[in-house]
Amino acid sequence: MAESNADPAPASGRAAEAPPQTKKDALAALQAALALAEQRRIEAERANAAKSRFLAHMSHEIRTPLNGVLGLTELALRVAESPEQRRFLETAHQAGQALLRMINDVLDLSRIESGETELRPRDFEPTEVLADAMRTLMPLARQRDLLLVFDWVGEVPWVHGDDGALRQIAINLLGNAIKFTERGQVTLTTSAPMLADGRVQLTVTVADTGPGVPPPRRADIFKAFVQGDDSLARGHGGAGLGLAIAARLTEAMGGRLELDCPPAGGSVFTRSVPLPAAPAPAGSCPELRESPGRIWLIYGRPPGGTWLAANLTRQGWQPEVIYGLSAAVAHAQSVPAPDAVVVTGQVLVPGADLAPLRAALPQTPVRLVVRPEWHDQDIEAQAQALQLPLHLAPVTPAMLRCLLAPDAAQAAPREAPPPQWRDGAQVLLVEDNPVNQLVGAEFLRALGLGVRVAADGAAAVVCCLDVAPDLVLMDLQMPGVDGLEATRRLRALQREGRWRGAPILALTANATAADRADCFAAGMDGVLVKPLSLRTLREALTPWLGA
Repeated sequence: MAESNADPAPASGRAAEAPPQTKKDALAALQAALALAEQRRIEAERANAAKSRFLAHMSHEIRTPLNGVLGLTELALRVAESPEQRRFLETAHQAGQALLRMINDVLDLSRIESGETELRPRDFEPTEVLADAMRTLMPLARQRDLLLVFDWVGEVPWVHGDDGALRQIAINLLGNAIKFTERGQVTLTTSAPMLADGRVQLTVTVADTGPGVPPPRRADIFKAFVQGDDSLARGHGGAGLGLAIAARLTEAMGGRLELDCPPAGGSVFTRSVPLPAAPAPAGSCPELRESPGRIWLIYGRPPGGTWLAANLTRQGWQPEVIYGLSAAVAHAQSVPAPDAVVVTGQVLVPGADLAPLRAALPQTPVRLVVRPEWHDQDIEAQAQALQLPLHLAPVTPAMLRCLLAPDAAQAAPREAPPPQWRDGAQVLLVEDNPVNQLVGAEFLRALGLGVRVAADGAAAVVCCLDVAPDLVLMDLQMPGVDGLEATRRLRALQREGRWRGAPILALTANATAADRADCFAAGMDGVLVKPLSLRTLREALTPWLGA
């Protein structure tokens, strides 16, 4: 009888089963999984800490020499004599600013991805914030011969939110549009319709006449380090961080950022966020009446004024575009005077004479609207003598409201007036880098302040005890006694009554939140992040040294 090779069937008639896992084995497996997860968490935290240290170090090492580059370029622009010199220096300054924006973008993205985004809400007027963002990029748009258009639809009330985040989002969207638009224009439009719950839907749209985003890349366009064209042959610089930061900030504010590429071409980025409405502050110019009146827009050549005239028509104005100052003067002799006049920078060329226009329209509010980089001392002197206020482009609702409110405060001048310091105000600059010593000292002298320089923290303490300054600008990373330790020593001497005390402001290339916290813990009163400009330094010192 032949033997069978088949395995005998189990007595129960069912397939054989593995013995059930014991509770002890299950517990061991769970503990092993938890231990592995904890290990992965620790590794991730270490990697994140290493990344933060690397970014902080690289930020410091790049910002320190960049402070010298930008500072010396700004000082050279103040004494440049020829247009050619100014052009070269302005181009160098713009290149340095582009590098600074790149550094800031990397740090901003790192903070956002680490969950460190902190919104700082306050009341603000959206159109003024957005116009200021556009002014930042006007020199870049002019360099590329692009038209920048600022528009608003309907009434845009004051709102309560983070104006700094809105400004950064607008700058990133505008910068992206300018970069990828070879010719034509970039338009920023905002609206704020009222919602059923009493809030407003603040919507900002940035549209360009560029090539648009290829369909395969649209799904990833808001990811970090992604651009519309990632090929080796792409003709645009940048790291692809601007849109990623704009999207994440918009999400942090409870809104959304969307992309549309119309069939006609170009790209349209729309950012929409619901925000509480806020009351306009007391003293602001009143809302325009239903029919504001007739307004002349004086441009240099067609088609200038077309888009602004269309906007003003929507606002209830009766605009008329006139090309050239002489044409405006002749027109004033044959028709009734308008209710207001806007003179644009196109006609404010060297040799322009504003006196005939003022004589032809002696009672009419006239405003000169110029680009931020515009500069002509002769025309500015004329404008001041003829009481023709200068405003920064673009035209905003606030400026139009104030045109017909002669008793209201006029817009701030194009440059802040020289600050009034306390008599004999002295600043101690503590800085170990020779180039930054030069920049800091010359900035302070340009502001009309006395200055002494100490090369390290120990020397700073000696200088303060020798001749007490009115304010100390303290670098952080210095050999020997660093800025934090020097501040702690000075505050200890102050508590002991051996030093009268003074405001101490950190002057540092370290820009992290932890660095700021360390500065305040050591006894500092404020933090200035390199690279500095004359404007930021003046604004920082005024609360402490103003008369």
